[in-house]
Amino acid sequence: MTQSKYWKFGTQIVQYEMWGERIVLARPVTVAEDRSTHIALYSHPMTPTVSRVIENRYALNVSERIDIYMQMLDSGVGEFREQPSPNNHVLTLTPPNSWHSVWLFWDSEWQFKNWYVNFQAPIRRLRRGIQVRDYALDITVRPDMTWSWKDVDEFEELIARGFFTDEQPSSIRAEAERMVTTIESGGRPFSDGWEKWRPDQRWPVPTLPEDWAGLSLTTIERNCGEPLTQ
Repeated sequence: MTQSKYWKFGTQIVQYEMWGERIVLARPVTVAEDRSTHIALYSHPMTPTVSRVIENRYALNVSERIDIYMQMLDSGVGEFREQPSPNNHVLTLTPPNSWHSVWLFWDSEWQFKNWYVNFQAPIRRLRRGIQVRDYALDITVRPDMTWSWKDVDEFEELIARGFFTDEQPSSIRAEAERMVTTIESGGRPFSDGWEKWRPDQRWPVPTLPEDWAGLSLTTIERNCGEPLTQ
């Protein structure tokens, strides 16, 4: 029997946030939807995660922060620590082969806080999870659909440091401008009513498997996945 190339509703997988080929964060998430148009992943408040800790990141100036980021590409600096996620409900909506993902944030009582557009490489699907490679640049979108850029200074510094290929900055900027047009015109997914989305109450708070690091390093990229739980 051939397995579907999409994960089932309610499947738990691991989302790996990458810096180059280095894992910087691993978070267990629940598949809310997985279809040809997008994958929607839900992160429960207080979900246990592991991440590389950079102490007082925003107390550093942008050059100092990028120094650490560039060191991380080679040596994986930053100690992994277990810690809870922020006390927010988070849903991410990522189209296939897209250079962005749209995030929705609610507080613990399901009061909608904001949208967030994260610019990133197209996600890489693993057998039991996904890899997300961040490109620093972001857009914050408030509930009234006013918006602002975030981390432009880091994005420009990374360009100056040669982090990107010659073609990537223009492609990222083009994607960013396209998303600005989408925001200002109230296009999808901002017009789809996702603010009213709620998870299935039967879903447990997901947990990381003990072999979370090995899953990212040893599994192969493919279109379908073996879940953590079914």
